[in-house]
Amino acid sequence: MKLGCGLFGLAFDLENNFEKTLQNLGENGFTAVEPLYAFPNDPALAPDSPVPSFLKTILWDEEKVQSLLPKLKEWGLTISSMHVDLAFGVNIDEALPELISFSEKTGIRYFMTSLEFDTLEKCKSAADLLNHANQILNPHNIYLGYHNHYTEFKKIIIDGTECTLMEYFLSHTAPEVKLQLDTGWQMYSGDDVIAFIQKYADRIFSVHLKDFVSGYDSIEKDDAFAATGYGVLPTKEILAEFPNLNLFEHGLMIDQDHAAKNHSLPDDLKAGAAYLKELIG
Repeated sequence: MKLGCGLFGLAFDLENNFEKTLQNLGENGFTAVEPLYAFPNDPALAPDSPVPSFLKTILWDEEKVQSLLPKLKEWGLTISSMHVDLAFGVNIDEALPELISFSEKTGIRYFMTSLEFDTLEKCKSAADLLNHANQILNPHNIYLGYHNHYTEFKKIIIDGTECTLMEYFLSHTAPEVKLQLDTGWQMYSGDDVIAFIQKYADRIFSVHLKDFVSGYDSIEKDDAFAATGYGVLPTKEILAEFPNLNLFEHGLMIDQDHAAKNHSLPDDLKAGAAYLKELIG
């Protein structure tokens, strides 16, 4: 089983014991990690940056990636893909050549961005950005996908017809613009995950599993997380759709932001990986 792990939720654990946290992922059945990409001279990594120190543990620049790749290999891991922050003051025409250079040096070809659009105007802007970026990146065999949260499934009316912002986004982006579908956030929004996957199978190249406890919609969000397979996400039904998807290698990932109540996140991830291994081998 090839299974990735989003590192966002593990930022505190990585700050406390960076190598052991990653090593445990390999021991517990994960085969890849998905950190955040740091641009050259990224101000977020500066000593006086307002970015909290724990978040800096998941912001990896080229130097850090190059130094970690041999260690990750020892632990049975690789870097499947990386998240790229294009929302705050990034000049896209400067960022894309930097991504191309980074990809050529590291072999990492899949990048994700999330703009959390919640209005039609923001949705149109996101569609334009992803179209433009992939026109530049795709000839280099590099892909920038879109990672959703829950705001993108807000319903709107276009020419008298109801749709979600995400459906509008997909209808206004080229087929080459793919999704990293966070099924947990989609479920959280109230949208039908399985129907969406069936309708847009050709647009999905990565799936994030994020589980929530029963009654999650009436609980404080950060307290509603569950280990994958132990909540109400229709995980078995999602996996049943995988023969119709063309995921990139390690494109299936667990992305749990917080531990379940009275649990540790590393223990939840271990339980989730074991659950998936039992299902798909």
